[in-house]
Amino acid sequence: MSVPHLNLFPNPFKGAPAIQCNFDRFHQMANKINAWTDFQQFMDDCCRRLSVDPDVSGHGRWWRAMTYQTFITDGKVKGQRIVMPGDPDNSVVLHALRGDPPDFSSTGRFRRMPLGGPYFDDADVLEVEDWIRRGCPDKPDPVPTT
Repeated sequence: MSVPHLNLFPNPFKGAPAIQCNFDRFHQMANKINAWTDFQQFMDDCCRRLSVDPDVSGHGRWWRAMTYQTFITDGKVKGQRIVMPGDPDNSVVLHALRGDPPDFSSTGRFRRMPLGGPYFDDADVLEVEDWIRRGCPDKPDPVPTT
C-alpha cells in the first residue's frame, strides 16, 4: 500500500501548487533494524552482499568492536563521532554511507563507505537512517496484545 502525496504546505509563490511531501520512503521501511544486534547483523549482511571487506578499510568492523553503550554515547571511528541517536543529519555513519561532501566526497578528508565501493543501496541507507531517527533503540518495541 502506498501512502499518497500529501499537500501539507502552501507554496508562497503566487499561482504555484502546494508543496507536496511524499511519505512513501518512510512508509516502505521494513524496520530491519530494531536493536543494536540487528544493526550489527545488517552491516555485516550489506558488506557480504556487496562483497566488500571492511577489515581492509583502516577502521575494520567498528560495529563489532564496540558496545552498544559506547556506540550511542561516544563511539568514534578515525576521531569522528559515529552517531547522534535521534539526529541522522549529524550522524557521521550516514554521511559516510552516502558520500556526503565535504568530508566524504572523492576529494574529502575521508572517502565514501565502503571504501572504493560498491556502495550500500539507498534503501539500506534509509534503514540505517530510520533506526537512528528512532533513537537507535537497543530492543525492538513490544508487539501490542489485544
